[in-house]
Amino acid sequence: MLVIILTILLFYVSLILELFLYDIPSVVATKKILNLELLEINYFSRHIAKYLTMPMPQKLILFVLPIAFVYLLHALPLLYALKLLLTKTPTTYITNLWPIAIALVILGRLVSHLYLLQIQKSKKTSFNHFVVDGIFKYSRNPGLLGLYISFSGFLILQPHTIFIICYLIYLIHMHFKIIMEEDYLSNKYGKKYAIYKQNTKRYL
Repeated sequence: MLVIILTILLFYVSLILELFLYDIPSVVATKKILNLELLEINYFSRHIAKYLTMPMPQKLILFVLPIAFVYLLHALPLLYALKLLLTKTPTTYITNLWPIAIALVILGRLVSHLYLLQIQKSKKTSFNHFVVDGIFKYSRNPGLLGLYISFSGFLILQPHTIFIICYLIYLIHMHFKIIMEEDYLSNKYGKKYAIYKQNTKRYL
């Protein structure tokens, strides 16, 4: 299945470009959570702040341990591609669904890159607020939405237990971070962000 292998390679190339070409902003990046001096802690509600101010061992379990599963999730498509190269035979359960899977992977990457381009465009003018233009009119978190779509495609290609567990942990971990980030934005921007939340869905 050459098309599947090429799609997986395209996925990784796009991820590498994303890491090196774009500075992806996040008020709750893991390094900030582990170092409170990097956080504007006053903009978080008391409920969220209690997670950010937990003792370091608890923080490592809650915020760092899931990242191991996230990294494994990102590695699994590559392992699947290597398996296809070695066996030259796709597993039977994707025989009829692989075109849908490929379409989802590519669509997801397109959505993520539209998100990145919108972020870069906003930075050229002023980036001291939340973005509402472009793709952000349709989703408050289009970058994550794109990754969710791509991994849903990979789930069709390799619906085994390890992938499902890693994907679920990834969804829960990132959703919790989104809740934290939206808490920050709600407290910092007040009514403006409340109106944006009312008019735009969290994902889609």
